[in-house]
Amino acid sequence: MKKICCLFFTVILCLSVLGCQSDSSDGDLKGYETVIPDEFDGYLSGPIIEKISPDILVVKPDNKRKIENYGEVVHIVTDEADEWCVGDEIEVIFSVAHVPREGNTEKPTIINADKVVPLVRQYKPIIYLYPEQPTKCSVELTLDGHFTCTYPEYGEEGWRDFTAYPDGTLVFPDGKEYYALYWEGTNNGKYDFSKGFCVRGEDTAEFLELALKEQGLTAREANEFIVYWLPLMQDNLYNVIAFQSTAYTDGAVLDITPMPDNVLRVFMSFYPSETFVDIQPQEFECFARKGFTVVEWGGSEVQKP
Repeated sequence: MKKICCLFFTVILCLSVLGCQSDSSDGDLKGYETVIPDEFDGYLSGPIIEKISPDILVVKPDNKRKIENYGEVVHIVTDEADEWCVGDEIEVIFSVAHVPREGNTEKPTIINADKVVPLVRQYKPIIYLYPEQPTKCSVELTLDGHFTCTYPEYGEEGWRDFTAYPDGTLVFPDGKEYYALYWEGTNNGKYDFSKGFCVRGEDTAEFLELALKEQGLTAREANEFIVYWLPLMQDNLYNVIAFQSTAYTDGAVLDITPMPDNVLRVFMSFYPSETFVDIQPQEFECFARKGFTVVEWGGSEVQKP
């Protein structure tokens, strides 16, 4: 209760500093309106660009599609501000926002943070489906975080009632064809670097060719993986790489109907390093493609643990 009161006081103090005064007629704050976002819109992510008090972080949000009317910068009210530094990328979960009314755009949006966590971006996870015969399928992904992009669009109940063919072609009810399901998002979990690899940037392509083949990706799947990730890795002096298992899959749970005979999920996390890092090598289990097979690959660049 004490913490809630402190946060409420901080919001009022912040508004007062910004020149907002209470409206004696209805108790609202002049120049602001209170917004209660729905469960899909109550978050933002981006870098901290300033700390203006022990309880207020200034963030430049990067998910503008979700909060396009919130302005270029947002003031985050949190009792965890001391745990963060300028430059940190964070994700903010919230249930209340104070948004400038029309004509007061010089004022920042003020948000009461329910939770502030490190921002971990999951880039380009792609899902391929290979049934033995044309099969009507649905795919649902429960993410410990938020989607930032999906293609085709992820509906309220996921990707529904499309037909998958043995060559991987996906035909949706509207007649449109795709070769895979694509999503990007944020994740609130921590990745495991207890085992992995330290690879020179110039050797990254050769390393990925071997590692992806050993894990079970086809030449085409591995090629698509490498084409996306190599430009982000090859110029680093070293890359510390760990392929995740439950640290990833527990936070991004796939539910596929009908149930596949086997599923391969390859997710690489890495961070650049200026020095060689001694790390115990990972070993990979052999993956056999039998029956209805689903394959996913993706990755994330993280801050050094």
